[in-house]
Amino acid sequence: MSLRRRDAFAIALLTLLPLAAHAPALREGRLLGPGDGAALHYPLKVLAWEAYRRGELPSWNPTIFMGTPLLAAYRPGVLYPPVVAASLLPSFAAFQGLVIASLAAAAVVTFLYVRRLGGETVGAYAAGLFFSLGPYLVGHLGDTPTVLAAPLLPLLLLAAESFMGRGTAGRAAALAASLALLLLAGSPEAARAGGALLAGRLVIGRLLAGPATPSTAACALAVLAGLLLAAPQLVPTLAAAPEAGRSVTGLAAAGEPPLPGVTGLVLRYVSHTPAPSLALAALPLALTRTPVRVLGFALALCLGLQWGRGPLAAPGALALVFDLALSVLAGLSLSAQWASRRETEGRRLRAYFLFACLASAAALSVSAAALGPLEEGLSGAVGVFALALILYFSMADSPDLAKAGVFLLPLTVSFLLQPHARGVWDGAPVRRELERGTATREAIDRAMGAWRGERILTLVREWPAGEELDLAYANLGGLDGRRSASGYDPMVPLRSRAALGGMGPAGALPGGFFRSDPDRLALFGIRWVQVPASALRGEADRFGLGEPLDVTVEAGRPRLFPVDLAAATEVRIASSLSAAEEVAQGEVIAVVHVLLATGREIPVAVRAGLETAEWAWDRADLRARVGHHRAPVLESWPAPGGDFEGHRYLGVLGLQGRFYVDGVRIERKPGPGFWTLSRLALVDSAGGISAVSLPSAYVSDTLRFREAAVGPRVRLFEVRATGGRARVVERLKTVADDAALVQALAAPASAGVDVQREALALARDVERAGMPSEGRASRAEVVRAAGGALELRAAGPGILVAAEGWDPGWSARVDGVPTTVVRVNHVQMAVPLAEGTHRVVLRYRPRGFPAGLAGAGAGAVILLVWALGGAGPLADRQRSARVDPPRDSVLRSLFRRSVG
Repeated sequence: MSLRRRDAFAIALLTLLPLAAHAPALREGRLLGPGDGAALHYPLKVLAWEAYRRGELPSWNPTIFMGTPLLAAYRPGVLYPPVVAASLLPSFAAFQGLVIASLAAAAVVTFLYVRRLGGETVGAYAAGLFFSLGPYLVGHLGDTPTVLAAPLLPLLLLAAESFMGRGTAGRAAALAASLALLLLAGSPEAARAGGALLAGRLVIGRLLAGPATPSTAACALAVLAGLLLAAPQLVPTLAAAPEAGRSVTGLAAAGEPPLPGVTGLVLRYVSHTPAPSLALAALPLALTRTPVRVLGFALALCLGLQWGRGPLAAPGALALVFDLALSVLAGLSLSAQWASRRETEGRRLRAYFLFACLASAAALSVSAAALGPLEEGLSGAVGVFALALILYFSMADSPDLAKAGVFLLPLTVSFLLQPHARGVWDGAPVRRELERGTATREAIDRAMGAWRGERILTLVREWPAGEELDLAYANLGGLDGRRSASGYDPMVPLRSRAALGGMGPAGALPGGFFRSDPDRLALFGIRWVQVPASALRGEADRFGLGEPLDVTVEAGRPRLFPVDLAAATEVRIASSLSAAEEVAQGEVIAVVHVLLATGREIPVAVRAGLETAEWAWDRADLRARVGHHRAPVLESWPAPGGDFEGHRYLGVLGLQGRFYVDGVRIERKPGPGFWTLSRLALVDSAGGISAVSLPSAYVSDTLRFREAAVGPRVRLFEVRATGGRARVVERLKTVADDAALVQALAAPASAGVDVQREALALARDVERAGMPSEGRASRAEVVRAAGGALELRAAGPGILVAAEGWDPGWSARVDGVPTTVVRVNHVQMAVPLAEGTHRVVLRYRPRGFPAGLAGAGAGAVILLVWALGGAGPLADRQRSARVDPPRDSVLRSLFRRSVG
């Protein structure tokens, strides 16, 4: 077979290998995006594709938090050409195709890059295999933007290599286009990795400048053109970044967690690929070959910079550079061995490789002893990998090329087995689960009925692992029309998170939120609250009780505490009375209704002097007046400013049997004093304790929440007084600054805010906008809502409040007349209305997008002027000397003609 045919055959095979490796997931209809891929990247891309199908720019994401920018979120990669083209396909197929095509392209372009560096076909094939199906891209399949950007890293290096060889205008354009594509792909990690690789190649090129090497000015101009071409994405992202805080991803973990230290790195790589051993065997080549020296330095630099920052195998730009550099170096090492395989030099290099393999095997044994053995499923892949090495060392010097290269067959098979053996798709949803959800999610959707499009808040304090599909958590709700007040987006504005008590970028709520006033939800137009079973389970303390609730139960205002279904033989409460010296011994303070799974109720009384008592019972001047005994003391503390101890009391309420309980309703009996419930738990005589959690206490107020659906995995509550997606308020209550506004949102009643008639705003915003001081409260109707456009009908006079996230990119028209948009409630939009019924249209345009388009035009002009000017600053040098790479590959010749 000729060299050109071997190259073409290798490229065709590399193109098909990712499809074969991930075929089991494709057959099952399982998304090629576990963890973040399903929770973050797939839903955001679906929103972008839906916008393109409507003929719109994907600008706004209304489905999470209170609404967030979509184009400026960067990770969706909405302007990346393959993403735009994929909108022509059904969403699920488009996503799967993008992942497979990107992995295939990564293999092919890595092959071309190694061939460009002078590598043999065998080495280039191995390099493409090592990178596209290697430890990084297999282990981090859920990081979809990085997977999509993977082929652009070797493409950028290939373009840089061509440009530094002969800096014509065409090659400069190829370099600029490669850089722009990398920046548009939506991966910050890949963008940083590509920037480091490009900078290193340009610096080295200038240090080793030849007669045809581009000048420093030409290099800078090519890079500038690439940045400008990506400006329509970069400028809106940079404009939004200061408001988003620190970017965080990887919260929906999947697959193998990063392994600690050097042992973890060895265990991950040596059990997967021969690249580390080949890289060690290339050390003698560093004396004579510049690419080997450069790649070796890059590997050492990556390890040095990552040291002490977390697991060496953790995802990120350094690990990505490490993986690509290791693959290319391994390809060059194998190429050197193959080119002289029957000569003394080849045998010497193979001996180095053999020694490195033995050292790697020893290191693997030590790592496995330190961190635990390899997973059982990996035995097949590792065994085939070992067979490939045996065949290589025994047959490498054969004069028959087929025999010498037979090791490539088991080597390829070992890589094909790696994704399935490592369980990289475990936990990834199938198509039906994404499009329709689980049975639990469908039941919750039915319970919401006509109000299904209203915002829903999920009460969780950490990522609800294993419950995401039931809850339509993170961004999954947007796939079937839900609008969540939670969500997952590293670029969500900090004001949206602050408005909800300091919510995390993945929707987790801090403990302080559950002690705040639920009227905040009505102010934001949140209609639904869902609580997963995991959030209903609190941590039991040393007394066998739950976490502090500190709920004052009032007469006529019963509390309903939902609990995760549990067996119980008794109820334990920690409580105390205050200002209750007139309460008689044995008087019933409250009735605890234990709600059984069968629908029955068991009422149990809480009595003064037996299960609870006055907290200051030991105060000298009070003891003589208290009409009840001191109940069993649970815990005591020194009273502030007094010479006595305060107490909380333990009440044990037997159930006269063992029952399965899914809730506890507590009613306070009319009477003097205040009764505070501190902690609550269900106890099973068999040893189980189900402690009531803070999220359970948050939704327990039956005057503010109505239980709408009860399931074994999720409980749904409706916020009774919500204003919905839009409303008209009478007036704005002003505060001095953002800190005061956030504080007022946490306790609207204490701040004197009437959530039915008022909204909160900064005084300076109201003064500048000229908002009306008085109006009348009424409902408003959302006529149309799609992406970054809202059309509403509302009657004035008053102030229209839309429950959509405020951003400087929003504009408004009332009856066709431009009108000021004011930020209210820290994160929502308001528009003044005069008397009468009005049509209000709100539109969103990403900040900086027009400037980005102008920048892209400037980048194109730079390249055009450069081309028309005969390569600008390089023209004279290009005419004097031309250095071309070897013409031994038809594909590289085609590539050279296309870019030069």
